[in-house]
Amino acid sequence: MQNRMMFQGGAFADRYGAAQAARTPPIRQMLGRGLLTAAGTDATRVSSYNPWLSLEWLVTGRTIGGAELMDPQCRVDRETALRMYTVAGAGLTGEAGVKGVLKEGCYADLAVLSDDFFAVPEDGISHIESLLTVVGGRIVYAAGEFEGIAPPQPAIQPSWSPVAFFGGYHRTAPGVRQAQAVMEAAAESEEHRQWRAVRGFARGRTTEDEIFDSCFVL
Repeated sequence: MQNRMMFQGGAFADRYGAAQAARTPPIRQMLGRGLLTAAGTDATRVSSYNPWLSLEWLVTGRTIGGAELMDPQCRVDRETALRMYTVAGAGLTGEAGVKGVLKEGCYADLAVLSDDFFAVPEDGISHIESLLTVVGGRIVYAAGEFEGIAPPQPAIQPSWSPVAFFGGYHRTAPGVRQAQAVMEAAAESEEHRQWRAVRGFARGRTTEDEIFDSCFVL
């Protein structure tokens, strides 16, 4: 949900109201009740596997276009956000004993980052990149000063992905604005509304403007 709100928060607020957007999802309240609450990216309805986008959203409550939607009472600090992506994620999959932390006996999964997650400005979190990624003790990605020590990367799929041509929207401010405009236009387009209607997301609503979007089940 956090990844979707990062991209489609503006469209969500237009459709369901600012008050609903401000508490979607109610992360702090979930944590306060002792629920094991993890974060992640699925890259299905929203085309990004980038965890740093979601981490920035969890901390700032701002969309990719800079709109501040999430109530401060629902946001979390950086350490909590990172734990949601690591320790909590491993806990939900039953792998707490081998994943989520760096210690003897756990998988050697780690990344050397371009910036310090705890020190960069909040709006710089989404610009963090991995310079060295290790999975199970094996180097699978290397860039910057580590360039050349990883095996060749598989071809980008799909081949027409903008990443293959521009290196990622996050590298430039105009790219961020463009990505935000495209995502919100897609979410609000007539074609998208018809796509949802054909697939049965209307659920008894009477007008096309009120089509229920299963992406935002609360």
